Amino acid sequence: MTGFSLTGCTARDRLEIADFQDSLWRGGTAANLAYMDWKYGANPYLDDRYVTLAREGGELVGMVGVFGACWEVAGERFTLPCLTDTVVAPRYQGSPLFRILTDEVVARLRADGVPWLLDFGDQGAGPAMLMNGWRPIGPWGQAVLKRAKPLVADRPWHELAAVRGAGSGLVVRPLEAVDAEAMAGLVDRLPAGTGLRPVRDAGYFRWRAANPLARYFHLVAGDDPIEGYLIGHRSGVDTDDGGTPTTIVDCEATSDAVFADLVTAAVEQLPGAEVLMWVRDLPAARIAALRARGAELDEPTGLFTRDMYLPNLVIRATGADVPGALSSIHGPDMWNLSGVSGRAWR
Repeated sequence: MTGFSLTGCTARDRLEIADFQDSLWRGGTAANLAYMDWKYGANPYLDDRYVTLAREGGELVGMVGVFGACWEVAGERFTLPCLTDTVVAPRYQGSPLFRILTDEVVARLRADGVPWLLDFGDQGAGPAMLMNGWRPIGPWGQAVLKRAKPLVADRPWHELAAVRGAGSGLVVRPLEAVDAEAMAGLVDRLPAGTGLRPVRDAGYFRWRAANPLARYFHLVAGDDPIEGYLIGHRSGVDTDDGGTPTTIVDCEATSDAVFADLVTAAVEQLPGAEVLMWVRDLPAARIAALRARGAELDEPTGLFTRDMYLPNLVIRATGADVPGALSSIHGPDMWNLSGVSGRAWR
């Protein structure tokens, strides 16, 4: 396939990108521009240097976004870019254009010494990606709570009543805004576990909560210091009775009882017809707590056409030198994905 020019993203491209991406972002011009500024401009780990555009005769026909995520293992931190916002013009869907764009990103990363590229989406392109050097870390299961009718909020989230947890005795309360310092402090107090995990510091929590195309719902248990938190996510361009699920993207707690109390409050208060939570790195007791509150487990079957709808991560080595701490991350057991969800960055 010839005739494409591949470029980076400049200020002159902003309005065109906002329109081109509307099939995915669905925010309209002003909100899409704000989202682009948030995701690629305000990101605390990486700017927009690896966003790659494809043009044909001057027309924008393809884009892959790349944003920064910070990960830690064995006391070291690394910025590992994530592929996102992959859109090609309808006439080129199913063509090699997506591969051409991602190969260009990989080449740029390799030249800058960045060893890995991550992708939490693009499940439909999975077979082609695996043939082009990507390695799967998943898929994995999720807990799914389906309601007979959608829960539609009748008041702002922070005006919902606080409740006392039946298991822990702690007060569980909704927040008007993210308490980034308290949440980061709890993460620091808890055991880090093994494997590569996302960095959740105050800067990360503040950045994520500022997503202009998302609604976040924050719960905390206890006070000074908190003993647990839960973060729910819902698309900011969908109504409470719309078709997209509400996702619990992060939940940390000092005990199983605190976790269960947070989940109970979330199940009772989060809007939407369906509530999801990844279970990949949850202890058995916490999975049991989700099931006890009505969630069913949706687990991999080994059939691609069925499992393509489950959460997944694929990674690709760029060919740059790999630090010793990252040398084994191509194995699924080397990852700790509690505290992150693909929806956490949308």
